Amino acid sequence: MDHKSLVRWLCLAVLLGGFVGCAQPSAGLKPYVTGQLAAESGNIAQAIRELTLAIKRNPQMVVAYEARGDLYKKQGRYHLAAADYKHATILNPFSFHSFFELGQVYQQLRRYIAAIAAYQHALQINPKDARTALNLAVAYTQAGHPFRGILYANRAVQNGSNSFATWANIGTIYSQAAKHHPAYRRQAIHFFKQSLEIKPHQPQVYLNLAQIYMDEHRFDQASRVFRTGAKLAGSSLISERLGYCYYRLGKLPQALAAYRQSLKYQSDYVPAINGMGVVYMTVALQQHRHWRTARTQAISYWNRSLKIDPQQPLIEHLVKKFSPVANP
Repeated sequence: MDHKSLVRWLCLAVLLGGFVGCAQPSAGLKPYVTGQLAAESGNIAQAIRELTLAIKRNPQMVVAYEARGDLYKKQGRYHLAAADYKHATILNPFSFHSFFELGQVYQQLRRYIAAIAAYQHALQINPKDARTALNLAVAYTQAGHPFRGILYANRAVQNGSNSFATWANIGTIYSQAAKHHPAYRRQAIHFFKQSLEIKPHQPQVYLNLAQIYMDEHRFDQASRVFRTGAKLAGSSLISERLGYCYYRLGKLPQALAAYRQSLKYQSDYVPAINGMGVVYMTVALQQHRHWRTARTQAISYWNRSLKIDPQQPLIEHLVKKFSPVANP
C-alpha cells in the first residue's frame, strides 16, 4: 500500500467518525488500517478479523462495514456482505458505494426487488452514474419487468454507457420484452450485434442472438450464428442448437453431424441424444427402405436418453408408439 492510500483511509475513518457523531472518532482506527493492509497483501481472513475488531471498537465506522462487506462479497458470502452494506446505509444514507454494492449483492441473492430499491437510492445520490442505471435496468428485467428495464437502459446510454456489457445487457432486456411483444426482437438483434462489434468473442451473446432468430423461425440465420459461436467456443449446447436448426431446415445429415458433435462435448447430453432419435425416426418415416434400421436407431437413442433422465413423458410416449412390439 502506498502512503497516499494510507492517508486517504485515515482521513476517511476520522471524518466519518465525526460525521456520524461518534464521541471518539479514532476508536477502531488501528485495526481498520491493519485490516486494509492485510486485504492489500491478500490475507483476507486476517483482514476480516481486524475489520470486525474495528467495528466492535467503533460500531459507527461506516468505512469498516463497507470494507468488510467488500471482502465478504469477494468471497461470495453475499448474505454477510448484504448485512454490512445495509448497516452502512443506515449509518450513512448518503453513501453511494454502500447502496450500489448492496444492490449488487441483492442481485446475486436473487432478491431483485430489494436490489431495485438499493440502486434507486444510489441513483438519487449520483443520478448520472451509467453503471447504476444499467444494473437497475437488469434488476427490473430479472424481477419480470423488462419494460421498466428498457427505461433505465436508455438512461444508462444517455449517461454515457457505451461498452460491450451495455449493449449485451440491453439486448437481453429487449429479448425478454420480446417475449411479451415480439416487435422488440428487432431491437434485441440490433443491440446484440452492436455488442459483438465491440467484443466479438462472446459465445453467450451468439447464443442469445441465435435464439431471437429461432423465435422468429429464421433458422437459416440462426444456424449461421450458431456456426460462428461454435468456432469461437464449441459446446454441447451450441452444437445441439445448431442440430435443431438444421433439422428444422430439413438438412438431416447436417443435423446428425451437429448432434454427434454435441455428444463429443458431453456424451450424456440429453437434448442431443433426443435430437438424434428424432432425426433417425424422421428418416424412417420419410424413407421406407430405411424404415427398420432407422427406427431401431431412433428407439435406441431414446432409450439411452431415458436411462439418463427417466422423467420424459414425451420420449417415453415415442418409444411406446414406435416400438416393434407396439407397432409390428
